[in-house]
Amino acid sequence: MAVQTWRKAVAASLQEGWYRRVVSVLTALMAWQLAHIFEGYWWEETFQCVSWVLFTSVALEWVLPWRPIYRVVTQGAVLVFISARVAQYTYISGSFNSLDGIQAWISDNASQLHPIVGLAALVWGAAVALQYCAITRRRIMAVLSMTLLTLMIADSFTPVFLWDQTAWAVFAGLGWLIAEHYSRFQREHPRSWSELLEYPISFFLPIVSILTAIMLVGVLAPNLVPSVAPILKDPYTIWVEAHGGKVSGSFTETRMDTPEGKESSGDHSSGYSRNDSELGGGFKFDYSPVMYVSTTQRSYWRGETRAYYTGAGWMDDENDPSAEVTHIQSGEQLPLDQNRDQIKTVEVKQAVTMIREDQYPVLFAAVPVESVLWINDENRSQAIPSSLRWDPMDWELRWGRPNADQTPAYPRTYAVVSELPVLNETSLRQAKAGWSGGEFAPQLEPYVQLPDTTPKRVKQLAEEITAAAGNDYDKAKLIQTFLQENYTYTNEPNISLRQSQDFVDSFLFEVKEGYCDYFSTAMAVLGRSVGLPVRWVKGYAPGILPVDPTLYINRGEGFNPDDINPNGEGTYTVRNADAHSWVEIYFDGYGWIPFEPTPGFDFPYPIEEQQAVALPDIDLTGSAGTSAVSSGGWGLSAGTIVWLAAALVAIVAVYLMTMRRQQLVKLYQQLRYRSVLPNDRIVIEANRLLRHARRKGYAREEWETLRESAERWGAERNYLRTDLKEVANQFEQVKYGAAEYGAADAERFAKLVKSIRDRM
Repeated sequence: MAVQTWRKAVAASLQEGWYRRVVSVLTALMAWQLAHIFEGYWWEETFQCVSWVLFTSVALEWVLPWRPIYRVVTQGAVLVFISARVAQYTYISGSFNSLDGIQAWISDNASQLHPIVGLAALVWGAAVALQYCAITRRRIMAVLSMTLLTLMIADSFTPVFLWDQTAWAVFAGLGWLIAEHYSRFQREHPRSWSELLEYPISFFLPIVSILTAIMLVGVLAPNLVPSVAPILKDPYTIWVEAHGGKVSGSFTETRMDTPEGKESSGDHSSGYSRNDSELGGGFKFDYSPVMYVSTTQRSYWRGETRAYYTGAGWMDDENDPSAEVTHIQSGEQLPLDQNRDQIKTVEVKQAVTMIREDQYPVLFAAVPVESVLWINDENRSQAIPSSLRWDPMDWELRWGRPNADQTPAYPRTYAVVSELPVLNETSLRQAKAGWSGGEFAPQLEPYVQLPDTTPKRVKQLAEEITAAAGNDYDKAKLIQTFLQENYTYTNEPNISLRQSQDFVDSFLFEVKEGYCDYFSTAMAVLGRSVGLPVRWVKGYAPGILPVDPTLYINRGEGFNPDDINPNGEGTYTVRNADAHSWVEIYFDGYGWIPFEPTPGFDFPYPIEEQQAVALPDIDLTGSAGTSAVSSGGWGLSAGTIVWLAAALVAIVAVYLMTMRRQQLVKLYQQLRYRSVLPNDRIVIEANRLLRHARRKGYAREEWETLRESAERWGAERNYLRTDLKEVANQFEQVKYGAAEYGAADAERFAKLVKSIRDRM
């Protein structure tokens, strides 16, 4: 008795709105998979907010028996609440006596939710739009196709691997199609549907088993059997692999080994390299953030120095004569092994917040570093860790204890002061490249070294480039300009053109394209070929500084954006894609001067009128994901508010159109048929029914009349027999008789035809 009661309760629950509830789960699942495209680009807090919003939206869809508009409004309110909790929102009171005061109050409170609330609303809005718009099988197939296409393209063109997300999207799409099929079955055969629900376990168990088996094959099998390549590939991957290439970020790349001895282009993602002994190949841009740098002057964030060129890459100088400085004190003046008494410098303060948890051998900063202010302790209550060391020759802030078994955790935050050189080309043309005193010859030797295997044509090219130079500085500038103007920047050079064993020789004379490692190494070798002391350095380009677009409105022609912020002061977001390499050349009395040979890049030298300013006031005590960005400015600009308002209006408009689609369809039909006679409209609707039947697989011979086809279809499907007979009767009266129908009759006929089409 209890079992029968339970079965009836389950059946009643499934009868009432089951399809809507199931679809809410599946559309949320598909939206969540699409959100993974931005993995590495969004903060962890954003993903946390999106997941909670989707979960609560589905829960509300299941428990609230209200009309759709009320459920959507409730879900929107919950979205704002969750975003506020994740963003650690704190209410800010304001003045309501003036319009400016109200605007300031709105901006102060709304800016705390940006951008988390906007991104969460985007994903939630996509799930709601899919749920309420894709109501037919054709639309479901279109949504599934677009979702898979989007995931496949993102998998091919970004460093994010989306194979599992594609499998989950296929699972959701199949589940959606099955649910739509049974929903249609429930409408057309309510009695048979009720009988099926008498045994819900035997009804649903085969469906769940099949979908589970599909997921096991799609997600687990590739991981358990790594040698099996995927069956489902996007057209781009198929095309590239058909031409002998390999797509970075694809499933096959991570699970199939590269044949031994074969180089590949695009075989890794951009980022700070740990090994420079063998340069070449290509990479895919990875835009995931690495650190935030709050600075008083835009600069390159330098990491390590390399001295010895091997013909394939760079090696450390194992015989570095300089002694490291240990036990650094906060604010202590750090020594330099070089004479810089002729150069003008500018003091630059930087505060760095690391986002990634990677371990690096150095701290990144503008160079040379003058002093270290603090490590992981903004209040300077703790001493600088003993694991930090300063190399006065290589200008490296090294992290870690030499020959230690364990390296201490990399700092999450730190602040330094640097002395950047102010470029004065006139005075540099009077200087000599190298050390004036003979006692410095051992220090100079590594930076003019070249392997014996360096081809002669490399040195000949260097001499040709610098033949017109009257001084060492112009030699360097001519080499820099030659590389920028005669070679192409690309992150995927065609290394199949390479024949020479020497990396620089193959770049200059064979491949003739590449990225920063190619250009910087080439300038180092060409410079050394004509006697310039050059060292190769790597680190990060400045990154991205958030800009308020309202500052650029109505500035007129001839406006220079640098006039607004000539020093580039602010908080920069530095990403893996900003990893970079360049060279430095030593000039007597000036020290190491940076040069940038890579096209499209410019070293941000300070200007002559530069004045040191205070370090921007930033909060480094909170999480790395939010506090550093807050220091860069979270206020909503006028442009941002306009876009948010436009997006909100668009969402509301789409939602209203979805809710009022029946009225819109009716209005469209009225406009379409207002100039058509009622009899003609009946003929049009009858022919429309025949075309729809043909698409649905209803066979119709060429010699059959509409009545003959309708009678045969009615015999096969009893639930359509009466309506098909009525259609045939009215069609024949209009087509072959003298009956004149009115607009109301034509409208009733159109509704009858639509009812038949929906049940076919």
